[in-house]
Amino acid sequence: MKAIELFISNKVLKLLNIFFHIIHLSIIFFFLFGWLVEKTRFLHFILSILILLSWYGLGAFFGFGYCIVTDIQWKIKRRLKQEPATEFYVKYMIDKVTGLDTNQNFINGMTTYIYYGIMLIAIFLISTS
Repeated sequence: MKAIELFISNKVLKLLNIFFHIIHLSIIFFFLFGWLVEKTRFLHFILSILILLSWYGLGAFFGFGYCIVTDIQWKIKRRLKQEPATEFYVKYMIDKVTGLDTNQNFINGMTTYIYYGIMLIAIFLISTS
C-alpha cells in the first residue's frame, strides 16, 4: 500500500511541479509583455504591485526577492529529490535552458533592473490613459 501511495504522491508532485513551471513562466511572460496591450495594462500593473509586495513585503521576513511561487515549487522539487542549485527561479531557468552556471548576482541585478524599467513604463502608461 505504501508503494502505491508513494507512486501516486510522486505523480502528483511531478504534475504540481509542471503546474508551477507554467504559473512561473506565465507570470514572467505577462510581466514582460502585458504592458504592451492596452486592455491588459491595468492587470499588468496589479501584477507589478504584487511582485513588488512579494519582493519587499514578504522579503522583509524571508529575504529580498522572496517569491511565494518559487518557495512552494522548491518545496515540491525537494520532495521529488530535485534540489535546485539556486533560490531564484529566473537563474534556475536560464541555467537549465542554456546549460550554463550564470552569475546569480548578475541575473538578480538584471531581473531587478528590467522589473523597475517595465514598472516605470507601466506607471507612465496607466497615468496617461
